Amino acid sequence: MKFEPIIKVAIEQVKVTAYWNSLVTSYNRIPGVTKQNPDIVDYVNSKAVNGLMILISQQEAKIRQDPAAQVTDLLKKVFGGKG
Repeated sequence: MKFEPIIKVAIEQVKVTAYWNSLVTSYNRIPGVTKQNPDIVDYVNSKAVNGLMILISQQEAKIRQDPAAQVTDLLKKVFGGKG
C-alpha cells in the first residue's frame, strides 16, 4: 500500500512500536478478547483505509442527494444531474 511508508516513518518517529507489539501480544493472550493485529503498521494502514472509505462514502451520499454538490460535468453525468 502507498500509505505504509508514510505510516512507518510516523510510527518510528513517536516510537510506538516499542510499546505496541508487547502490549498487543499480551492482550491477545487474554481469553475471550477480540484479537488485535500486532503489526502496528498494518493495523494503522487498515484503519486509515477504512476511514478513507467512510469519507468517500459520505461524499458520494452528499453528491447523490445534493445537485449543487455535482460541481463537474463528470459528476453530473455519473450522479444524475444534467450536464
